[in-house]
Amino acid sequence: GYADRLKPKRKLGGQLGAPEYYDDVEDVARKCDNLAKLIAGPKPVFLFTGAGISTAVGVPDFRGPKGIWTLRKKKLPISVPLTPFEYAVPSFTHMAISALMACGKGNYVCSQNVDSLHLRSGVARSKLAELHGNCFAERCATCKREYIRDFQVETVDFRPTGRACVAPGCNGKLVDNVLDWDSALPDDEL
Repeated sequence: GYADRLKPKRKLGGQLGAPEYYDDVEDVARKCDNLAKLIAGPKPVFLFTGAGISTAVGVPDFRGPKGIWTLRKKKLPISVPLTPFEYAVPSFTHMAISALMACGKGNYVCSQNVDSLHLRSGVARSKLAELHGNCFAERCATCKREYIRDFQVETVDFRPTGRACVAPGCNGKLVDNVLDWDSALPDDEL
């Protein structure tokens, strides 16, 4: 999938295979109480997400103990069941974030994920920054119109996809909306 379309890179950056830590039930309850108090407060919250919220639905991460890059570096087979992005559904966490946004308790979502699950959960595009892009999005290089597809776009690194914009009078080239290793974070998402 997406990982295979990235340029090969020897040094992947970050720590691979870091252990995961789990809180005991009492710690989780205490942290949930604190979070609920923050959310119940008068100010809306800014939500920042990463790969961990999609692993529950079978979307693999890259650097976790069973992450794609971790296993590849160890020359181990990818043993976790993978859900292709096209078949992944939003997790409970995605839906909770969408609900917070819908009731005004969340004011913006910033995601490092490229799986489009925030959009599928109902978060408005105008309230979402996808820092690393979206495997299902194409943008017109001329008028900047965005198209969200029901299939993964075949390219990465903001390259032409072979399709054209259908906005009246435009016909500009569509490019993918996914970063590769050396791509800068997109200004419009920042």
